[in-house]
Amino acid sequence: MKNKPYRYLLYLGLRILQPIVLFLPRKFSFQIGKVLARLAFFFILKEREKTIRHLTLAYAGEKTTQEIYGLAYRVFLHWGEAVVEALRVPRLNRDKVDRLVETGDGLAKIERILDEGKGMILLTAHLGNWELLAALVRLHGHPGTVVGKEIYYEKYNQEILRLRGHITLRTIYQDASPRELLEVLRKKEILGILPDQDIDSLEGIFVPFFGRPAYTVTSPVKLALVSGAPIVPVFLVRHGPHYRLLVEEPIRVEKKEDREDTIREYTERWSRVIEDKIRTYPEQWVWMHRRWKTAPPPEAAQATLSGAQSHD
Repeated sequence: MKNKPYRYLLYLGLRILQPIVLFLPRKFSFQIGKVLARLAFFFILKEREKTIRHLTLAYAGEKTTQEIYGLAYRVFLHWGEAVVEALRVPRLNRDKVDRLVETGDGLAKIERILDEGKGMILLTAHLGNWELLAALVRLHGHPGTVVGKEIYYEKYNQEILRLRGHITLRTIYQDASPRELLEVLRKKEILGILPDQDIDSLEGIFVPFFGRPAYTVTSPVKLALVSGAPIVPVFLVRHGPHYRLLVEEPIRVEKKEDREDTIREYTERWSRVIEDKIRTYPEQWVWMHRRWKTAPPPEAAQATLSGAQSHD
């Protein structure tokens, strides 16, 4: 990917912004994030148009044009605040993150699952604030590794790794050997996966997502089949000025006679959990992402939607 000038300017802007938001109180930092988000919404037209287009695809017949426009605006506002929150990660310690997050019994659930001794596939989405979720788990003493996408613009990539380094969070790239991923689970640790995007370079299948076939990676289920580790959907979503930790019931993959049927059934299951959470907090998902980028063959599209209707 070419190193276009605007990428460097955006990177430079983030480096300038970080010391400012680290110095200012959190509420004032958020005001800066909101101002930048409003500017982005009104001036970065390509991203705004993608967001509105994807919301229209997802909510066709459910929301009016005006409602979708308002939702798109709130999506930008949320991500303005989320970026600021991520830049403030170096200031976090356990006490500070506990004041930010309503954990309920979520951390106790995670500990009980880890006590089973098979590790845990922590499945989350680009929803709410996943970087803060990683900080919460790590600052509570749980060793873990996140499976991430290597960003083609190296300066962005190094910046993300630098932020994660503050909480000693290890990153494995998506194209790593399955053995490397399984080694994390073998050590009874947490393997964090964000599989809610269209990544056509990885093995996947088409499953329903907002009523449309979406290319979806199968690695979470395959890792669970080999390791015996449960898939645990976990999300950190914004509630007012704070966040709330949501830990769903573990998905325990049971092998069926047909391996492909097993992969499809459980991939559809965790994908439905993610869709439900996005429907509950639609302004907190990355609608800029081209979730339906990969088009299925016509026969695959019909089979995917027919299968989904049979589950309803």
